[in-house]
Amino acid sequence: MKKLITMIIAGTFGVLVFAPSEVEAQPVSDRAVIPVAVTLNQVLRLNITNGGNIEFVFNQIDQYTNGINSGGGVAGASAFYNTEFDIASSTRWELDMGAEDANFIGVDDPVNTLNLNNVGFQLVTTGAHTVGAELLDPATAFAGVIALPAFAVTVIGGSAVAGNSNAGDETDNAFRIEWRAGTAEGTMNATALIDQVPSPEPDRYVTNVLLDLEQF
Repeated sequence: MKKLITMIIAGTFGVLVFAPSEVEAQPVSDRAVIPVAVTLNQVLRLNITNGGNIEFVFNQIDQYTNGINSGGGVAGASAFYNTEFDIASSTRWELDMGAEDANFIGVDDPVNTLNLNNVGFQLVTTGAHTVGAELLDPATAFAGVIALPAFAVTVIGGSAVAGNSNAGDETDNAFRIEWRAGTAEGTMNATALIDQVPSPEPDRYVTNVLLDLEQF
């Protein structure tokens, strides 16, 4: 009798020990990647649209006395002596300008020279941007005529006016150079060609004027 009771208890434990256990469900996720990039290529473009070759011909006494003028409403002024250019830039910029040589050099005789300050110019803005204090001479604002400098002098600075940038397209940054010779305006040679001592030798005097656009 004692042996029978022992077997029943063992059987009972067997049922409890081998009962199946419950399995929990696991969460499922996935991930995708989309690369996004922004490439900014710098744009700096200077384009002379008119007046890429300027030549003053003095063949009258009044020209030797009063000079040849291109703008500013002066009597006898001619748009023939104007250079027009525009600038497209994606960043703030500045423009350097000046003659390649220290003087004008004679073509017939290279020994002959003519001072650069006998030629001058005034910068006029014709684009949408308001340009004021950026016009330099070479480091102060000007609204008048300056003598042609030797390269390089910054004539339009990149400093922002009232926090505005001068970056923009051709319609924003359009300019006109109004050239003159022998007019004794502004910082030009104050002595008329006819009164200069020694008198300049008859010759064709030339130099290249360089314009250099760069990021500010």
